[in-house]
Amino acid sequence: MKPSVSVIIPAYNVEAYLGAAIDSVLAQTRRDIELIIVDDGSTDRTVEVAERYQDPRIRVFKNERNAGASQSRNVAIGHARGEWVAILDSDDWWAETRLERLLTLAEAHGADIVGDDIQLVKMGELDAQATFFQVHAHRLGVIDKPFELSALRMVVDDYGVLKPIFRKSFLEEKGLRYNPAFKTGEDFDFLLRALLASARMVVSNEALYYYRARGGSLVADPVKCLAGILEMADALLRTVDGRTHAEVVRALEGFRAWKHDEWENARFRVPIRHGHLLQCLALARENPAQLPRYARLTAERVVLLVLLPVLSCIRFLQSGRRQRRALPAPGTSGSAPAS
Repeated sequence: MKPSVSVIIPAYNVEAYLGAAIDSVLAQTRRDIELIIVDDGSTDRTVEVAERYQDPRIRVFKNERNAGASQSRNVAIGHARGEWVAILDSDDWWAETRLERLLTLAEAHGADIVGDDIQLVKMGELDAQATFFQVHAHRLGVIDKPFELSALRMVVDDYGVLKPIFRKSFLEEKGLRYNPAFKTGEDFDFLLRALLASARMVVSNEALYYYRARGGSLVADPVKCLAGILEMADALLRTVDGRTHAEVVRALEGFRAWKHDEWENARFRVPIRHGHLLQCLALARENPAQLPRYARLTAERVVLLVLLPVLSCIRFLQSGRRQRRALPAPGTSGSAPAS
């Protein structure tokens, strides 16, 4: 029987995490699925982990060489037989009702793409501290119901981090695939091109996708990550038609300026955080126009270094005070008198 959903997982050296991703797919309340795993030239036991599952819904493909997540996703889309294509990164996982709830929402809205909020999980933990919508509520506002996402809003509010589910027929009709040149920003690029191709997208306010903040991933290096995002934005600015999509192009220019500002901050903030003062001085010499920025970032770091021990001391004193209050008063045993 033809599956309704093709779940695709590109995998590279994730033997420690892939099992959790696979388990979350197989636990879905929506059962008519297939899972396509594309190994991207792993040198660890990633393939072994994928192949130990005996579920007939799983198919494993292997790239001859490391080609990147974008190309691996393209390979998986090419093999997908489902009506929908769902994206899952190999170190993340889903709530068990994710497919059922999102596809019900998509069908109700006649959508070509459906997405949801993201649970943000720290490395080594299983429970999220917050969601993407909550962390960015200061600019997104309070999102308490599903909403339709346009290309313009997607760029202005930077919804490129979402991990949507796409109607396969729409991708085929528009000839849409991920750009293999991008190592970061590929989700933003792909989603924007789909929306510009007149896709209808609805986003759930529920957070059913669990994102693991992993130290070894590319996004853990903000300088490289932001540099890749700038390359992606430049490519979009070269290719998006400014006559047809003038507002989107202006929004992309603003998005690029925003990410360039973050990149400039990261170039100085990362070495100063690790105490690499010579690297900071070299940056200041090479970029004298950025001295006001570097002075502000240095001041922020100094204030943080001063405040952290003070706050730790305050918490220690408060803890000691609470413990003293919990002790019985002098002259009492803390127990009821004998009868």
